[in-house]
Amino acid sequence: MKRWTLLFAAFLAVGSAQTQAVAQAAEGDARASFIFDGARIEITQDAAAAAVHAARFAATPPACDPGCIAPATAAQGVPTVIEPDVLAFLVERVGKNEGLLVDARMPPERALGFIPGSVSLPFAAAAPDNEFRKDILKALGAREFEGIFNFSDALDLVVYDVGPVRSDAMTLIGHLLEAGYPADKLNYYRGGMQVWSALGLTIKE
Repeated sequence: MKRWTLLFAAFLAVGSAQTQAVAQAAEGDARASFIFDGARIEITQDAAAAAVHAARFAATPPACDPGCIAPATAAQGVPTVIEPDVLAFLVERVGKNEGLLVDARMPPERALGFIPGSVSLPFAAAAPDNEFRKDILKALGAREFEGIFNFSDALDLVVYDVGPVRSDAMTLIGHLLEAGYPADKLNYYRGGMQVWSALGLTIKE
């Protein structure tokens, strides 16, 4: 449990950080600029970076053998979003403390690189048998009264993982829905790191 305690502490530290938008992502523009966790984040598109990073995430083995592809929809009522949506979300929601971009991968995979401005919430941390799940829901803005959660003030989330060959993001979304998190506050970025890197968008290591 010590590992989950440390992960949760890190999640709380980043998730509660003050952020402020400093620019707005124009529709179709592959750029975003905002303040997150006290630092300015700049996301741009670089073809040379794509050549460096894309192979790393393309080599990630699929979740099943001999292979599989994640469905287009994570769950009923949960929209699937694409890169311009993610960039706009970072500026318009994360940059105003109204949302979080959530990386559902386990820590070793996140260490390969992640989307700037995202927080780590491994899918296993939100499983029903995790003793810290209630604390995680509260960190996401849910309020608990006599064991019942109210999600009216919960943050909007965009959840991602390595990409279409994995189901970590879908699993996390499923755990959150099972806990009562509203589907209209959840979004599924199916492309994940595989598509993000292939497009040459900024990656933090």
